[in-house]
Amino acid sequence: MTTRKVNETLTQVGPGTPMGQLLREYWLPVMRSERLAERGGAPVPVELLGEKYVLFRGDDGSVGCFAEACPHRGASLALARNEDCSLRCVYHGWKFHVSGTVLETPSEPEEDGPRFADRVKLPHHPVVEAGGIVWVWLGGTGRKPGPFPEFPFTKVPAENVFATIALVDCNWLQGVEADIDSAHVSLLHETEARNGPLKDLLDDTAPRDEIDPRPYGLRFAAVRSLSSGDTLARVKPFAMPWYTVVPELPNGDRLWHAWVPVDDHRTIMWYLWWNDEQPVDPGYFSTQFGLDLDTLNPDNIREGYTRENGWGQDRAAMRAGTSFSGIRGLVLQDVAVQESMGPIVDRTRENPGKSDRGIVRVRRFLLDALKTHAAGGVAAGLGDDADYGAVRSAVVVAPRGTDWRAAAPA
Repeated sequence: MTTRKVNETLTQVGPGTPMGQLLREYWLPVMRSERLAERGGAPVPVELLGEKYVLFRGDDGSVGCFAEACPHRGASLALARNEDCSLRCVYHGWKFHVSGTVLETPSEPEEDGPRFADRVKLPHHPVVEAGGIVWVWLGGTGRKPGPFPEFPFTKVPAENVFATIALVDCNWLQGVEADIDSAHVSLLHETEARNGPLKDLLDDTAPRDEIDPRPYGLRFAAVRSLSSGDTLARVKPFAMPWYTVVPELPNGDRLWHAWVPVDDHRTIMWYLWWNDEQPVDPGYFSTQFGLDLDTLNPDNIREGYTRENGWGQDRAAMRAGTSFSGIRGLVLQDVAVQESMGPIVDRTRENPGKSDRGIVRVRRFLLDALKTHAAGGVAAGLGDDADYGAVRSAVVVAPRGTDWRAAAPA
């Protein structure tokens, strides 16, 4: 069980909170680059870790990230003019370059303009585009960013990546813990597993988690006994602070997850597929994941399915035996159970079992990272030894009694 104080420490991400301060040291995947495709287009507002920002693409293709509030009187820069690789506030015309430099303050006397502009401080943040994603570092204006996480998909051609987002109404840690939870795959996702490439998972619904530390975080193996007598190990990395990679599908596609807090009660959930060798075909996995490619909104793939309509749960299909959960596809099933717990689940009321060993380990790992950060040390994933290019999953079938590690990636 978790105490109320620990639950609050793990879940609160706003300014000044211990977890919020730690998470600001990592690069955040914020939105698909396609949302900012237009050069000189409208700024896009976004909320991250309980604070409001705007992102925009300048005429030269560069991307800027500012605090949403104009430093003059607080008007929203989401309303700003996008001109000459700068945002100009429509309230009093103050102009801010994509680099964060204050260029003009036309509401001030002309003789004071340059000196006044030099004194104005605009909170702005470094931006990187990689893997079709806009990433932002929120660690503080003027500070050196932490190392950028060069996941394998950031190095492959654009057509080898298919990125989508869901906006989830619950705390970020509920998503991370669902991702670490290996047992639910053969239960919540039973119908999809039975009818797809995961059917071997039904041989053993009580996998054993084996866990190894890594410079980037932890490596989990959900170990199951197969009906053939062999051992199946599905190896999934947890990379700080909120990333996982699901073991690959038979065609080599891998699924990357991230759970980026909007605030304490809302989360940006990333579902990104990539293939090292070939273009990704969304049709290959669309049925299993419940994606209607004709109507899909890639910036909110759960659109239209909410608590109010029961996430589309079909009780008739449950009674007929055609769907275990009654909810269409893996994405909505994950969203439904996470949101059903409430904005922040009360972990003091849990009854964790052996299948929750991985979740308990992640909570302790995060608490240790908080202690390290508070003491001025380097938390996992922030050191030079944290190679995010090595964050890979694997599926290993080994004879009973042998160690799966011999066949797994290092």
